[in-house]
Amino acid sequence: MPVIPRSASPTILLRISDGSVHMHRSFNDFSQAVRSAEAFAGAGFSVAMMAATGRFLMGFEPKKGDRAAV
Repeated sequence: MPVIPRSASPTILLRISDGSVHMHRSFNDFSQAVRSAEAFAGAGFSVAMMAATGRFLMGFEPKKGDRAAV
């Protein structure tokens, strides 16, 4: 029987918020998720990094300055 490759499930979820609205981004690669979280925080957003199970991993505080539109 042939082995059918499965697509990788996202293992890291970012919850990105500006204080009134939030959005999610998912990643399979932890280092890419960290780089993305740092970039969003640098743009003025609050970011929570969570495992696919919902467990909180780390948070990134927004940098001071102008907020960028996403």
